[in-house]
Amino acid sequence: MNDRNTEPGAGLNDQVLLETIGTAFSKLRRRTSSVPLDPPIARSDIQRDLLLAVVEESDGLLSVNAVAAALSMDRTAVSRLVARCVGEGLLERVASQTDGRSITLRLTSPGHETLGHSRRQQRQAFDYITKDWDQEERIQFARLLHKYVTATASLPKPSMED
Repeated sequence: MNDRNTEPGAGLNDQVLLETIGTAFSKLRRRTSSVPLDPPIARSDIQRDLLLAVVEESDGLLSVNAVAAALSMDRTAVSRLVARCVGEGLLERVASQTDGRSITLRLTSPGHETLGHSRRQQRQAFDYITKDWDQEERIQFARLLHKYVTATASLPKPSMED
């Protein structure tokens, strides 16, 4: 087991740890892109994979406007990304089940496969980053991360208006 006194943040008090969590999230986002994966993840793949995950979570109920709100991205940028994914056969546009005049997005089989590949790469990155952790720490971190994500379910949904 790792010596707790040599871990990052070991000398900081609890309040400082909490106050610097934003900095930690920012570093995490930047640094995980440098994990050596085979094949490497392109920046455009990260946005694509976020889009595919949001569409999967919605079970085919999101319009481009709703996706833009969910990703906090400009509608024009999301439209280009959706067009690229439709062109690559990862997404399809379908008539809304609730309003036939509206178009929603749905993953295709290749879209599900691409998302599965992305998730395997994320697991590979987690394994690489935590290779020096003991199994108990890895499980504890995973459990707390899932708890954190579950807590976000009660947050207000993003607005679809600009």
